[in-house]
Amino acid sequence: MKLAKILLILCSPLLLGGCAGVLFAGAATTANIVTDPRTTQEIWDDNNIELQIAGIANKAPFAEKTRITASSYNGVVILIGQSSEQDLLSEFEQKARKVKGVKKVYNEVHIKEPISLGEISHDSWLTTKVKSSLLANSELTGIKIKVITEDSEVFLLGYVSHKHADMAADIARNISGVKRVVKAFQYGDE
Repeated sequence: MKLAKILLILCSPLLLGGCAGVLFAGAATTANIVTDPRTTQEIWDDNNIELQIAGIANKAPFAEKTRITASSYNGVVILIGQSSEQDLLSEFEQKARKVKGVKKVYNEVHIKEPISLGEISHDSWLTTKVKSSLLANSELTGIKIKVITEDSEVFLLGYVSHKHADMAADIARNISGVKRVVKAFQYGDE
């Protein structure tokens, strides 16, 4: 019994640290939902669209010759990645357009061999750097901006004002290693 109490006392800081992380993560998630003007159903529908398109990408003939991801916002989809063949990309885009709920598709897929694991890792690092820089900007606090990096190109998505879009793009553009910034926003001040 005495050993159990000692272990509990020694592990308490770890347990509390974990709880704090959960509370902060929960608070951050809630803040994102509050700043997202979409209804819960619209968010659900967009997530469903992304999952269905991912399902297409993971099946033959696309799985081995393409690396394509999709992001959806109110049914407006942006396709990002690489395809080794134009015909394969055209077929993929047609299938993506037929997914229930898709209103429009923007194709930003490049015709080239899919990027390597090392390049994917570099893209993850760039995404982290961009997100950190966006979070550090006090004028963008509370603004939900989705960041996707593919082959050193940064895609910025979300529902923002033109002013915030320009600020975010300028921040991303000045991150070392970023080749191109694509503003794929929907604007709330039009």
